[in-house]
Amino acid sequence: MKKDYMIGDLVHIPQAVELLDCPSDGAQLNIPLRVQTTESPRVGIVAEAPAQGDYVIVLCDGDKWSVRTRSLYSVGDSK
Repeated sequence: MKKDYMIGDLVHIPQAVELLDCPSDGAQLNIPLRVQTTESPRVGIVAEAPAQGDYVIVLCDGDKWSVRTRSLYSVGDSK
């Protein structure tokens, strides 16, 4: 089941998750300008949450990254 994130949601990004810096039209990602793999867990804020696709845009460490929704966990979500 796909988790639906909303703009402003606080998310946990585990270690070894790929962060992609690439333009997106929501449903499809384009060629990444840069790729980074997290070396330790991080916290981010959802900046854009397209209705379609497997990625959301997350603000993390001052940059916007495209991250797979299945790699993220909601912070403070008791569900």
